[in-house]
Amino acid sequence: MNMYPGIAQLYNNRLLRTELECELFDLALEGLAGDTEEAVIQQIFKVFDDETEHEELMFGLVHFVESCHMEMYLTQLLESLPDMLEPARGWAIVLNKRILDDSLFRKEYTAIAKGMSPRVKRALVFLLEEIRENHPRQYERKVNNLLGKIE
Repeated sequence: MNMYPGIAQLYNNRLLRTELECELFDLALEGLAGDTEEAVIQQIFKVFDDETEHEELMFGLVHFVESCHMEMYLTQLLESLPDMLEPARGWAIVLNKRILDDSLFRKEYTAIAKGMSPRVKRALVFLLEEIRENHPRQYERKVNNLLGKIE
């Protein structure tokens, strides 16, 4: 896998099993601060992994992607969803719940999702249905609204 150097360091330390991995992960994330090149954003979602041992450190990555240009972040997240289902479904759910909770992001996400491939839409529908099933009171209306506009 040919990765942007900062992303490769994040990826190699993403499980955060040791103090050294945690330090190297933090240093790599700090090194990417403000770097919102498309090459970085396209690859960053490969770093999320449900097997990580220090979720609080991984939330630094959540905040990083959310600080990127909204359209680029949402587009790249959507395009990454099919590949996130196996290693990082939990993180994909976290990111999608955060989008659902923000009306501006939710509106833009819906608009971008409309133009995505069937493969991306299937992954999105799968995740949104899981969110709706697990948190119906909080998300049923938002998920139904979004799904009604993209299907």
